Order: sequence, then structure tokens, then C-alpha cells
Amino acid sequence: MELSKKCSLEEHKEISAIKYCPQCRIYICNKCENYHSFLFRNHLEYNLNNDGEIFTGFCKEKNHPNKLEYFCKDHNQLCCANCLCKIGEKGDGQHKDCEVCIIQNMKEEKKIKLKENIKLLEELESNFTQSMEKLRIIFQKIDKDKEDLKLEIQNIFTKIRNALNNREDELLLQIDNIYNDKFFNENIIKEGEKLPKKIKFSLEKGKLIDKEWDNNNLSSNINDCINIEKNIKFINKINENINKCNLNNKIKIQFSPKNYELENFIQKINLFGKILRGHYSFKECPINIKEDRKYTVSGENKNILTKTGTDSRLIGAICENELDTSQEEYKWKIKFLKSKVNEIMVGVAPVDFDVHTSSYDTYGWYLYCRYSPPSLYSGPPYNYSAKEERKLSKIKDEVIVVMNMKKRSLKFIINNEDRGDSYNNIPIDKPLTPAVFLYYKDDSVEISEIE
Repeated sequence: MELSKKCSLEEHKEISAIKYCPQCRIYICNKCENYHSFLFRNHLEYNLNNDGEIFTGFCKEKNHPNKLEYFCKDHNQLCCANCLCKIGEKGDGQHKDCEVCIIQNMKEEKKIKLKENIKLLEELESNFTQSMEKLRIIFQKIDKDKEDLKLEIQNIFTKIRNALNNREDELLLQIDNIYNDKFFNENIIKEGEKLPKKIKFSLEKGKLIDKEWDNNNLSSNINDCINIEKNIKFINKINENINKCNLNNKIKIQFSPKNYELENFIQKINLFGKILRGHYSFKECPINIKEDRKYTVSGENKNILTKTGTDSRLIGAICENELDTSQEEYKWKIKFLKSKVNEIMVGVAPVDFDVHTSSYDTYGWYLYCRYSPPSLYSGPPYNYSAKEERKLSKIKDEVIVVMNMKKRSLKFIINNEDRGDSYNNIPIDKPLTPAVFLYYKDDSVEISEIE
């Protein structure tokens, strides 16, 4: 939380205050502190907390007019005697059930923690400027992508404005929600721009406390240590958000349908439009997957699958998102980047497919690319196990998979040959998603969208 009080000196009016003098009725920043203490040695100086409130060394709880002489380890907070017990009918103290000690017992622990925080702040100070610049570049790209996508939606809705005003608002809001969920919004930059001052202030304050640690104002020193810890917690939260933005900035987001489909959708106005976030990105390998089923996911859009485990078992990976039944057809290409003998299976599986325990021939619909001709594998209602698919020729280096959601059919285009459906009436009681299996170590495939 940002300090709310500023220094009373006109030349320092942009600098946050750290103390208040009741005799002078002024707020004092870190630059003015030494001068004021030297000129007015008999004046009281009260420290300010993170909210800009005056720290007097006394408890601020109602009916607790006591000095802050204790430390609550559970809450990392100073407290008084009333906070620790029940006083008549006035209710329980906030820290009555906590682990509490006198503040003198925390002296060494907080001093050690302070030194650690000083070191951490020094590292943050040196790295934060660079991190913020990277974040600003990311957000410039995100903002451009976001605005381009919104403009595309607005141009489409212009043609059917009278019928689609409400739906347009819903979709624009959905885009904002997606970007805010994945990347946060521009407020993170505004918050981040304040952090260098916060880091510098905390670092200077920490060094000053460390230098004067053995003075008689222990409660004030510990209170300042607590404030520094809160600042670091806040700074780390911003850094977590930055890391999340770095991880998610490659996510592909689209709007469908395109312009040429508008006339067909006018009659289905209530269902028109949706936001797609990329159906063709492989799920990451689970941490606890069996060693022989290990794989990696790479590529700009997480669209490259490589087996890293042993050759002893087929491993399966499915894509992140389900195939929407409201879209008539999906089409994607599986390109063999590296394959020993085409020991690869491609097709569709339910989104809850479990690569730990599920068997490919009982939980999905696939083309086994190794043989010539290739074979079909599936579970109910077909129960195919190495059924020869004589219509298909030997595979070279890629397979195009076509899933028709309306017909519930699945076909495979091999070497530009399309000879009809391999599966029909596929159950869609569970959402489906593209799936791939690899057998040999280092075999690798790439999945990509075909419009």
C-alpha cells in the first residue's frame, strides 16, 4: 500500500513522509529527518506506518491504552497486554490464542530478517527497471492485439448492428475479462512504476534502522521492519503478476466467425459469435507421469509435442481446449518433425483423457500411422483394434484431421487424398479435443490450425 502522507517541506512535497512532529505540526520525509532531530531535539517524532498513520508506540485498538510491548508471531504484528487476554465483558483480545512474546525476544530475529530484506531490496532495485521495461513492451503488444481484435469484432457487428447490439457488448466484455484474467490490465504498469520509489525508500529506511538498531526505540524499529516486510510482500506480488504476463503473452486469441460467414449467422443471432483462445495447444506433461510416458511441449503456441521418455510405451497428449459443438467443423494438421517409423497415432479424445491410466484403444478415435495401409484404433461404439483402413495410402510426413461436429464424423486426409469418413456418429456426450500419441524417444510432431 502506498504511503498517503507527503513531506510538509515545499521542496520535498513529492516525497513520502516517514514521521510526524506534533509540536511543529509537520510531516517529515527521510531527507528532513536528521535536520529536524538536530534542530528540535526536545520535539516528539512519531513514525508513520504504511497508511500514513502516526506510530506512537501505543496500541490503537479501542479500550487498549497500552504500550506495544509484545509481538504476535502468528500475525507478524506488535500488540499490547489487552490484545492477549479477555478483560471483563469487553471481549477477547485479537491475539489471545496466538503465539506471543515480548518484543525484546524478537530483536535478533528481526535484525537477521532485516539484513536479508536489505539484500533482497538491493537485488530488486538493480533488476526492477529492466523488468518493468520488458513488461511495458509486452503490454504494448498485448494492447495492440487486444485493440485489433476488438476492432475486428466491431467491424463485423456494424453490418448487423440493430440485431446484435446486446451480443456485441457481451463479447467485448468477454475479451476484456480474458485479457484481465491472463495478463491483468494496464494498472499493473501504473502500480509497478511506483515500486522503484517504494524499494528505494524501504532500502534506505532498512539501512538506517540497521545502523541504529541498538538504540532504545526498539518497538519503533520493529514496526519499521514490519512495514519493510509488507512492502516486500507487495513488491513480490507485482513480480508474480509480471511473471504471469510473461508466461501467457503468447496465447492466441481469435474471434469467430469471419466476415464471409455473416449471412448464415444472421438467422441464428442469439448464438452468433464467440472468442477462441487456441484449440491447438498441447497440455503440459503432468509432474507425476510415469517415466516412460514423459514428453515436452514447446513452440510459440505450445503446439510441438516431443517424447522424452523411453521407447517402451505410447504416450498421449491432448490439447488445451475442447471442440465446441456449435462450430460445424474443425480441421488441423499433424506434421511429423521427427519420426523413427511413424509410430504415431492421431485423432480425438475426451477432454478428461488420463495419460496415466487410460488406454488409447478404449478411450478415443485414432489413426495409427505406422502401417501401410494405416490402421484405425478406437473404443466403443466401434471397438476397433488395428482395423485396417484400406482406403488410405501410406503416410509421408503429415496427416490432416477433420472433425465434423454436426455429423459427428472424423476423417484423415493423407498425402492430399480425401476419401471419406473413417468414423461416424462419434459420441459427443463428453467434450472432445485433438489427441496425439508417440512411441519412440525423441519423436516429435507439430499441430497447427487449418482455416
